[in-house]
Amino acid sequence: MSSVVTDSKPTLSAEPAPMPTTQTVQEHGQIEEPNTAPTSQDSAQPPIVPFKERVIGVAKKTRGTLLGKPELKEHGEKILQGEASIHDEPRSS
Repeated sequence: MSSVVTDSKPTLSAEPAPMPTTQTVQEHGQIEEPNTAPTSQDSAQPPIVPFKERVIGVAKKTRGTLLGKPELKEHGEKILQGEASIHDEPRSS
């Protein structure tokens, strides 16, 4: 007599599990898409200062602080805020 042995363990599917989406479902079953449109607050952002100018601005701010030169420190802060260029000379008070 021959007996057939069956494996009763569940087999794993080769398909990956579905990933959750960023969409949210409201109470009425409607799907709400994420808002990607720019808002009025986006236009009020300060100008983007290039990396090179940020490095120089931080260096001038630090040097002005350490050497006790407030005009150099203020110029470094203005460079970081995008209000002055690295080519401008700091103004003496």
